[in-house]
Amino acid sequence: MFNERPLLIPFVAFASGIYVSDLLGLLLSLKSIAAVFGCLLLACYIRHSFPLHLLSFLFFFVYGLHALTPWKTPSPFSSLIQSLSSRTPVAVEGIISSRPVTSITGSSFVVHVDRIRNGKATTLTDGKLQVFVTTGDINVMRGDRILLSTRLHIPHKLGLPGEFDYARYLELNGIAATGRVASADDIVLIRGAVQNSLLRKIDLSAHRFGDAIRENLPDNSVSSVMTALLIGDQKRIPQQLNSAYTRAGVNHILSISGFHIGIIAFFVVQMTMVAVSRIEYLALSFNLRRCILLLALPAMVLYLVLTGAAPATTRSVIMLITFVMALYAEREVDAVNTLLLSALVLISLNPPSLFDISFQLSFIALWGIVITVAPVMERIGNFRRSWMRTLFQFVVTSCAASFATIIPVLFAFNQASLNGILANFLIVPLLGYGAVLTGFCALPMIYIYTPIAHLLLLFAGKMVEVSNFMIIIFGSLPLIHFHGITTVDMFFFLTCLSLFTLLRPSRMKYILCALLPVAAVVIHLAGPALADGRLHVTMLSVGQAESILIRFPEGSTMLVDGGGYLYDTEQDFGERILAPALRKLGVNHIDRLIMTHDHPDHSGGLPFLIKSMPVGEFWEPATISRGANYNKLCDYLAERQVPRRMLVKGDSFQLGDKIVINVLSPSAQQGFADQKYSDANEESLVFQLVYGEIKVLFTADAGFSTETKILTDTAEVASTLLKVGHHGSRFSTSDKFLDHVNPSVAIISAGLNNNFSLPSLETLQRLHRRGIATYRTDRDGTIEFISDGKTWNVATPFRSEDRLL
Repeated sequence: MFNERPLLIPFVAFASGIYVSDLLGLLLSLKSIAAVFGCLLLACYIRHSFPLHLLSFLFFFVYGLHALTPWKTPSPFSSLIQSLSSRTPVAVEGIISSRPVTSITGSSFVVHVDRIRNGKATTLTDGKLQVFVTTGDINVMRGDRILLSTRLHIPHKLGLPGEFDYARYLELNGIAATGRVASADDIVLIRGAVQNSLLRKIDLSAHRFGDAIRENLPDNSVSSVMTALLIGDQKRIPQQLNSAYTRAGVNHILSISGFHIGIIAFFVVQMTMVAVSRIEYLALSFNLRRCILLLALPAMVLYLVLTGAAPATTRSVIMLITFVMALYAEREVDAVNTLLLSALVLISLNPPSLFDISFQLSFIALWGIVITVAPVMERIGNFRRSWMRTLFQFVVTSCAASFATIIPVLFAFNQASLNGILANFLIVPLLGYGAVLTGFCALPMIYIYTPIAHLLLLFAGKMVEVSNFMIIIFGSLPLIHFHGITTVDMFFFLTCLSLFTLLRPSRMKYILCALLPVAAVVIHLAGPALADGRLHVTMLSVGQAESILIRFPEGSTMLVDGGGYLYDTEQDFGERILAPALRKLGVNHIDRLIMTHDHPDHSGGLPFLIKSMPVGEFWEPATISRGANYNKLCDYLAERQVPRRMLVKGDSFQLGDKIVINVLSPSAQQGFADQKYSDANEESLVFQLVYGEIKVLFTADAGFSTETKILTDTAEVASTLLKVGHHGSRFSTSDKFLDHVNPSVAIISAGLNNNFSLPSLETLQRLHRRGIATYRTDRDGTIEFISDGKTWNVATPFRSEDRLL
């Protein structure tokens, strides 16, 4: 097996080392690599192959444990940023190191910073900063030296179940922090790049091509798809259209991959062959087919650089170059070895690419095609007519790629689509063979003769229009939703693919591959049940917002508020943050949904939740202050026919045999005639949940005024757990209120380093003086209070790192 797959040991060992290094934070020095390499050299003199294979694995594994050192070692730049206040703008000077990209929500680029000015002090440094520009077209290029003023921000994990680790993503790309400027006009160009710089010429060409496409195709939904197909810029595609391509299962066509590169290389070779073969001297003197084949190499490399050298594109070019060189040398090509070679080269050049989702999915999709198509075609691919064989091979390839990636896609995105099996029949020929080739021919004509470029782009644009129309239809078909795929499932899945690849056909091979999915199902069935006879109060870490999930002993659920963004970001908080977190917790329906008041940081995620998840009943205070979000929320409630309940002080509900909910505020007469933003806080729904001897008090954003009224009107407010009011504001949770509630535990929802300095020092001191155990989402992540009605404990399960001081 190892003789047939010589790259198997290096790739598996190297990838395993990188993964373990990232998982455990373990980084080995070069001395360790040198020591193992010495042993490996000695093993070459041993007659038996086992020591050589073992030490080869150990060498590449140790090398993998060292590979992430440049990315994982704290840099002086990171330390400098941590010492600067994130609320004070600083002047950043540096050189642009990535091609600026523009999307419908703004632009972004990476700056290699070499100096930071904070007031009068200037600090020389060395590091990368991701810059986001809210409005305006970016006119700077790679290599330009710029100056801008921005607040530096170090991304962090919220501490939510299943959240995307953006901080780790930036770290693996060598980026220490992010910054934002309001307009492109705020960027000062100090010195342009060298005019004859190759990078600048490439960027200018890509920029000109993009402008020409948009000029000839004014419809953004068409021009954005064309720029994605031809120069790899997907950022301008409208979100709704991009989602439709994803739901239709053909999003792969928008990212430049081996399919695009192969078509273009084949086209270049064939056109050159037609032209050169007419020259008699060349045709008689050279083997034209063999020589012209080499023209594909510069064409592929040039197109790779023009499109930005994305990991998936680079992998494709490496594989195609390998195939071309093998054909030129008249050697047989093994697809598995070629795939291993391209993957090994990629992660050797850039080890963090192992964690890039586009690299993973493209690698697995091609893996599935390699191990499936050839065996199937050998057994049942004998057709009398070539077009029937080609059609059948296309079907098998499409099915292999779709089924091979369904588990990884569910693991990464919690939803997958098999619609691509059908959509590929129409979209791939239309865009791949039609729009890509036509548009590619138009690109040089932009420099040579623009009228022809205009005609070619118009023709390609018509094909994109037809494609977009069909994509909307395919995108409306049902998707597969599942949120239970775990790391263990991925291990079993990759093991199954490996067995199919490495073992020779036998009964034992198929038995082993069948047992792995069974083992995964058994592990899932043996997991803990959601209804465990205990009360779970989970404060989700949703930044400077608030959302609390309550799971009752018998398994029913209640969600108190849905978080949200304080300011309009053109993104749906429910779709991006709230719904994925709930589904990762195993929550697929909400029995009772409570909105304490209509402020965006409490209600922003509710509309999406209502339209995407079954809701049994909606509770809200009767005297609610209604905002812009409220009307949309009511429309979704009416559309889904969700029953609504208006609550006032004195309402009491018995939920099951053991749970009682008592409403403490607002009273029926508490409304405000002329409401201001801050007044709505005093109308917040305040209630107490009673479970046996345990009581939990939820205070939403209520302040001193509401607290005083509750103490006046309510005889008993003593509680075990207090949800501290208004994110720990100094205008809530008074001394008198704490004396009456007398909680053992307090929980606070606040965003890390938020602009409001919440929770306030005064509130924290009040809690500390009384010895109340205080947990905060900005430091502890998601907080879970668990009780059996008599005893209780608090866990912070989704933030493994040490609590910050």
